[in-house]
Amino acid sequence: MKSKTSLFAILCVLLGVLVTIAACSTAQTPKALAKPHIEISGTGMPGKALDVMGSGFIPGERIELVLEMGDVPMIVGEKEKGIHVDEKGMFKAGTAYPHKSVALPGLWDLIATGDKGSTAQCKVEIKTAK
Repeated sequence: MKSKTSLFAILCVLLGVLVTIAACSTAQTPKALAKPHIEISGTGMPGKALDVMGSGFIPGERIELVLEMGDVPMIVGEKEKGIHVDEKGMFKAGTAYPHKSVALPGLWDLIATGDKGSTAQCKVEIKTAK
């Protein structure tokens, strides 16, 4: 009887150790609530307003927005100028399409990069200036 009790006690201890290890390996650091995502709204006309909305970023992060037109990356929203992610992992920023003197018509990548490691991108269409 004593050996069965000892065996049971050892199994309980081992089970407790396994549960502790599993809990430690699945614990997550405070990161973004979902996969980072950005979307835009605007006319696509050079020099006109461009609104950028982001979600799934790390709360408290500062965001830099870069529009890549071919080989020319253009910063259209800087993290130093106050694009902050709220406690829900979201941000909204108002900027403008590049001026017609530098805008290249086409479909380009807009990349949002956070100072804590989050990143997302979407396509932005720039139309021919009238």
